Amino acid sequence: MTDSPVTQFGAPDAPYCEPSTARVTIIPAPLEYSLCYMKGTEHGPQAILDASSQMELYDEELDCCPIEVGIYTRPALDYRGMDHATALKATGDAVREVLERGQLPFTLGGEHSLSAPPIAAVRDYFPDLTVVHIDAHGDLRNEYEGTPLSHAAIERRVVDMGIPLTEIGIRSFSPEEAEFMKTCPNVAVVWGYQFAKGTVVIPWDRLSKHTYVTIDLDALDPSEMPAVGTPEPGGLRWYQLLDLFREICHRTTIVGMDVVELCPMEGQTRADFLAAKLVYKMIGYRYCDKA
Repeated sequence: MTDSPVTQFGAPDAPYCEPSTARVTIIPAPLEYSLCYMKGTEHGPQAILDASSQMELYDEELDCCPIEVGIYTRPALDYRGMDHATALKATGDAVREVLERGQLPFTLGGEHSLSAPPIAAVRDYFPDLTVVHIDAHGDLRNEYEGTPLSHAAIERRVVDMGIPLTEIGIRSFSPEEAEFMKTCPNVAVVWGYQFAKGTVVIPWDRLSKHTYVTIDLDALDPSEMPAVGTPEPGGLRWYQLLDLFREICHRTTIVGMDVVELCPMEGQTRADFLAAKLVYKMIGYRYCDKA
């Protein structure tokens, strides 16, 4: 690992990209306010940046270096002294700045509650927006532990915006969420067990021309991604997740992304590296895939 914190994704080998010329701006968002089990996601963004310095920048599958797309990493958001609502607003404001430059915002969390303001900001630019939520949990509670801003209620806030939502890989759902899902036509759920049984049918027709993708790292099997705040047995494997994201790229234009809920484990960096590699693969599929 590097001796000092990495500030640019892919450094030191990545060519520096000016904010004004980037196609992708990475927004480190070390937000942690409502976690209810394992804590530490506030350290996730920096762990991803640090791990990215160990990546090879050539992608053998795409036969290119996605870093050449133009990736700028803005300074991490500083939430000190902010309450949860104010921190979320600051996150949304940072995303709007990226959108105003005509770039794709890619937010690194941080807990999952940070996703709502970026989604709202992107929807203002793309009114037909749909959201794909890849996660172990439904996150469809109206509120959790007394707050509607909870990471466990993030997708309910998306539905409140009137945005069509497709959830993929879900394997933890409360009775409240199950009842809500059954009565809400704006929500479609693809269950985690369907991947294991080989019965997955993704409702691709629900995607509009423009899509935001939010990935909670606990969507992955904990044997591959143990460093999350709320792990669940089972889950997607590495190549399943990559194939899924690549197919999304083939069927819609992704206009905003986030990867959230990395909870770094002291003395272990494999999960940090997986998260960094996932971010890099996502950018590659979005901009470099000619398949």
